[in-house]
Amino acid sequence: MVRGFIDVVSAVFGRQGEFLDSNSMVQDVCLVCSLNLVDKELHQQYRICPQCRFHYSVTPRQRIELLTDPKTFKEKYKNISSLDPLGFSSKITYRSRLFNDQKRTGLTEAAIIGEAKIQGTQVVLSILDFSFLGGGMGSVVGEKIALACEYAIQKDLPLVSVITSGGIRLQEGALSLMQMAKAAAATNKLHKKGLPYLAILANPATGQAYASFANLADVILAEPGALIGLAPLRSLQQMEGEPLPLEAHNAESHLANGMIDGVVERVDLSNTIGTFVKLLSSPRIHSKVLKPRNRKESAKQRPEAWEAVQRTRHPNRPTTRDYIEKLFAQFIEIRGDRLTGDDPTVICGLAELTGKTIVLIGQQRINKRPDQQNYITPSGFHKIRRGLTIANKFSLPVITFIDTSGPSMTLEAEQKGIGPAIAHTSSAILDINVPTIALIIGEGGREGALALSMTDTVLMMENAIYTPVSPEQAANLMYRDSTRVSEAAHSLRLTARDAKEMNIIDKIIAEPEGGAHTDITKTSTTIQENLIREIALIQGSSMDKLISKRYKKFRNMGAYTDHFQSAVAREITLLRESNKKK
Repeated sequence: MVRGFIDVVSAVFGRQGEFLDSNSMVQDVCLVCSLNLVDKELHQQYRICPQCRFHYSVTPRQRIELLTDPKTFKEKYKNISSLDPLGFSSKITYRSRLFNDQKRTGLTEAAIIGEAKIQGTQVVLSILDFSFLGGGMGSVVGEKIALACEYAIQKDLPLVSVITSGGIRLQEGALSLMQMAKAAAATNKLHKKGLPYLAILANPATGQAYASFANLADVILAEPGALIGLAPLRSLQQMEGEPLPLEAHNAESHLANGMIDGVVERVDLSNTIGTFVKLLSSPRIHSKVLKPRNRKESAKQRPEAWEAVQRTRHPNRPTTRDYIEKLFAQFIEIRGDRLTGDDPTVICGLAELTGKTIVLIGQQRINKRPDQQNYITPSGFHKIRRGLTIANKFSLPVITFIDTSGPSMTLEAEQKGIGPAIAHTSSAILDINVPTIALIIGEGGREGALALSMTDTVLMMENAIYTPVSPEQAANLMYRDSTRVSEAAHSLRLTARDAKEMNIIDKIIAEPEGGAHTDITKTSTTIQENLIREIALIQGSSMDKLISKRYKKFRNMGAYTDHFQSAVAREITLLRESNKKK
């Protein structure tokens, strides 16, 4: 899409890397696609090309108008401005540069701090703007970011930061570097108070701001095409010694590599931010008490093992995404593991269930054919831990949807730490200080299912399965005969009924005759009623009691009781009978 990308960047930032202000950048023709921009409403209002969707820079005041509710922004700490702490010597003095940029932009410094409403929710807003000395983190910028965090704490408000920055404030030497420490310390204090923090990365978002407070946000969004990274584009090209790939070092590549949560067009940014802050703030504002509803479990005949396997693998069986659309009034996704990637087999986000915000973590079947399986990578487990961290910080209940063949067992997965990823995820969900509910909606395979089912309550769909190994693998291991999958499935005791008898799960959720895929609306209604009921049953308990009960539950799992002895004897009998048939 982007033609002559480096030329476009040069046009936007000037020949010497200086930002060209909004008035000098009004274009009659798009720099990217050559569309005539005269009288184009989208460009006039949002500075976006309606054809190629290139996002041109906006001034801080324009940014405030686009993000906040009309006439709600009140600036704070406006009169704090920079001095020349080092007496920096250059052709143009630091004081002269400051004065020139103050005169040109109308700003006193690169950071603007204020209080405003975004989609009706009161927030603290900080804007770091590239047009003022490249948005570098000088002493005043660091001070204003710290003040923004402290003001948010004082007022008990979410913090939203919009960042365009191009590197260091060279004229302040090591003092500039130390602003990273100041901003990080203030951000940590904000997190400890349990307040939401969102960062918006616009073009460009590089250098010290990116490597400090920007990446400490709970949720990181970016505008399309924004240059993002520690190194500025020019420095990165010099280090590489060759032209960069067209899609490198931008918002889209960072999303693909799991570093940010979403790429959001400027038109949608205010609504997206508003949804995030409402969902993250709602427990503090209007948490509802959910009343339990008692429903009797269905007394109909439960499916046999191989029948359950086949229904679980039905190509039309509802997935996590299918249920999200039916169950929740709102859902906004959190993407990426902030390390290496974004595993599509794991969905994580904030959802609204009858007026209460919950964190939903679901395993998503990508391959729906019965002969294809779905495995979770280390990145997927890291993403799960991100969701648990957010839930813990904001005291949000966690609901997990389980539908996986298990963890990836490739050499690449081993090299990227699949074992430690599973272990740390399991530990995190066991120790989390919020109520947790798991629902096995399809295939509960191996350690992938286990990591999301170590919860206070475990529900299981009537036709779901829970097994340490697939029936096909079990047939090969037990009988050396891949055709005996039905027998293997029976021996594994993988049905919901079996799991309930062994106290692995707490409750079976009935499905329509023939399986959940025959009536997803009815199935979703049943699931929703059960989730509401279970949350109501556990949300009144103190966390100390919940965690203690959770520990005892899994501590006693498979204990050598009379029931366990009977189960072992039954398995031995089945194995002997199977061997006699050979």
